[in-house]
Amino acid sequence: MRRPTPFPAKKAFPALLQALGALLLLCAGAGFLAADGGTLRVANLPMGAYRVNVFTDPTPIRPDSIDVSVLVTYERGRGVAQGLAIEVEGEKVGAAGVVVRHPATQDQADDPRYYAAKFALGSEGLWTITVRLSGPEGEGETSFQIKVQNPGFFGNPFLILTMALLPLLLVGWWLKRS
Repeated sequence: MRRPTPFPAKKAFPALLQALGALLLLCAGAGFLAADGGTLRVANLPMGAYRVNVFTDPTPIRPDSIDVSVLVTYERGRGVAQGLAIEVEGEKVGAAGVVVRHPATQDQADDPRYYAAKFALGSEGLWTITVRLSGPEGEGETSFQIKVQNPGFFGNPFLILTMALLPLLLVGWWLKRS
């Protein structure tokens, strides 16, 4: 009877570390890929001769930062609209007078096709976000509600990544030890 060959733990451990390193780099770079996008709040809404899409980021929305990105295209497929005046307003539901206004500009956006407003709302709770658009081919406004909250203990992506990779590191340590 033939004896099974032992698993080459010394060769597997460096490969495991390389795979974990590649996964870490991929996860760390994912934040840069999510710019000017996020959660779709308004989809393909007509305003004059424009079609408006509104996105918010991050998820969940925190009191200290919100990115409201607006993608405006022409209704008949003529491409992305340029030269628009867009204002984003946040109003806390049930709190009279708590209003935050910021212009959305292409300078603030990471992608030149978008208009973005990046600002802080300042407090947790339910907020109404209103986007007002004005351009040579029409104007309009749209509103939606968001819940603003602190992400909590498990909201840190590095903590979640560490928790996910810890079992793999323990398996690698066990393989190296045997």
